[in-house]
Formats: sequence, C-alpha cells, structure tokens
Amino acid sequence: MAAFYQEVYDLQPWYHDFARLGLKTRFDKREMGLGRRLVNAARMLLSLKPRQLLGTRLEKREILSLREVLGERCPPHFTNQLCKERVLIPYLTRCLKGLEEHPTCLDLFCADGYYSCMMADICPGARITGIDLAAMEIKRARTAARLLGFDNIEFIIADAWAFIQEPHRYDLVLCAGGLYHLEEPRRFLVLLRPITAHYLVVQSVVTLETEDPNYFVTPAPGAQHGSRFTHAALECWLGETGWEILDQTRNELTGNRLRCDRGSSYFLCRAA
Repeated sequence: MAAFYQEVYDLQPWYHDFARLGLKTRFDKREMGLGRRLVNAARMLLSLKPRQLLGTRLEKREILSLREVLGERCPPHFTNQLCKERVLIPYLTRCLKGLEEHPTCLDLFCADGYYSCMMADICPGARITGIDLAAMEIKRARTAARLLGFDNIEFIIADAWAFIQEPHRYDLVLCAGGLYHLEEPRRFLVLLRPITAHYLVVQSVVTLETEDPNYFVTPAPGAQHGSRFTHAALECWLGETGWEILDQTRNELTGNRLRCDRGSSYFLCRAA
C-alpha cells in the first residue's frame, strides 16, 4: 500500500502516480477539500512566469494542472502514465541489466522524478542525474527520492540544451516527454550523441493525423511553443543523426483527446 506523507500532499499536483514505488502522490477529491484545491490553484498561478500570465493563453500543462487541483476533471496524465510506463519500464530494465553494476544515468525533462526513481529501484547501484527547468518539479522529485530512500539520485534545476553540451557522459540517457516541447528536436538528438556512452531511450508525443515522414510543424498545433511530428519522422531523424535503433513501438495516450496529441512513440537506441 502506498504511504501517505503530509509534505507530499502539500506539493500537489503531481504529474506521476508513485504508488508502484510505495508513495502516495495521487489524491481524489474526497481527500482534497475545496479550500485546499483553491489554495493549490492560487499557488500555481503565483508560480507562473509573468509572460505566461500576460499572454493570450496558458499552456496545456498549466491548464490541465489547474483543472486537476480545482477538481474539474480527472487528470489525463495519470491515464497516459499507464500507457507510457508499460513500454518505458521494460526498456529501462533491459538497458540497466545490460550495463555494469554501477551505470551512470541521465533523466532529461525529469519532471517529478518518477522515472529516475524507477531506475534507482531497478538498479540500486546506478548513479542517476535528473534535470528539469521547473524548480517546483525538482522540489517534488527530491522529496520523492528522499522519502523512498534513494540516495543515488541527484536532481538539478537546469536547461536541457545547456546541460547536454557540458562534458559529461552517461551509460544510459532517458529522453521522455521532452522532444515535442522543442522547436529543434532533431538537433537535440545530434547533441545527445557525445554524452551517451551506451543506450538512449526516447519517448515522444507524435501526431496521428498523418504518417508523412516529412511532416514537421512548430509551434505545436494550438500551442505557443514546441513542435509536432510523426513516428516516421522521428525514426528517420534517429537514423540520420547516428543512432542504431534496437527496438521501437508506439501506442496511443488515451488521456489525450486530440489526434495531434494522442500518438506516443518509443525507441531504444545505441550510438551507431
């Protein structure tokens, strides 16, 4: 049974459900009264950057989070987590079992650190670094790792573009949920080559509106940033940028309604 901690409750909303690891991060409306939901919503608005508040619209992540804390809808990211982890966890396990006893791992766009903690659980000897630009997500990640007893994870507030150009190398790099937030995802894959010693695991949202390998738009439909592309395009980019694809698959993120947001692609690669 997942353990309840008041400090975890106070850090809502969480992007991932940590119940699999024994930590309660998902709370239903009965556990969160209206007063708490309003307080959390106010905290979220205060945490947004001025340009987000002054712009014409909030980005999707902020809208979904506000809906969650106000209790307007069941958060789709918990539904999507089930779709993603049934592929990502076997991929990560396969990589970690194929590496030495103390592999170095990098979790890009780590959010609340769920997959960093999963890697620590799969391979206790691993040395893991998780990075995210959002300070609040890193606070959640550090809290989760501490409560779960993982002392082999370091979480850093960092810009992914700058971080991957530093002189470090990792046995395993996880890039989940990040590429489609970038305007230049192909260039990002190029920059991952020098820092990846063995394996790269990639997950990204892809459009289901077309299968055209040349389809690429930026910003993403209905957003002010990011991009959208197809599974075929991502497969081509990986090959063109020097990655050997060891395994690949795809599924649908059933929590997302729009076809441009509903596809999810997964690739297990190593440097060619």
